Amino acid sequence: MAHNDISKKIRELRKALKLTQSQFAELVHLSVDSVGKIERGVGGVPTVETLKNIADALNMPVEDLIYPSKKKTAHKPARELADLLAYMQTRTPEDIKFIHELAIKIFEKK
Repeated sequence: MAHNDISKKIRELRKALKLTQSQFAELVHLSVDSVGKIERGVGGVPTVETLKNIADALNMPVEDLIYPSKKKTAHKPARELADLLAYMQTRTPEDIKFIHELAIKIFEKK
């Protein structure tokens, strides 16, 4: 994957987690300026340690950040899970139980 593709992917995944650059910078132990440069693809390729910290903050293996086509299913859909969790927190316990049972039945058929 090209350097600019990784930069773009990092930005998209950070935004999907609804993290500001400042929050993300704190998670990956970088300055906000450094995160901005990484996301814009300027200032050179991040170090292996930085890429590992970024992958950890994005809740994914570093390999998936660098080589996304090798493991299509390894990335956890953080945004979708967060949206679903937020929605489910507004539902009654009965609704939650129903959705849980429905999800199990849907995925058991696969």
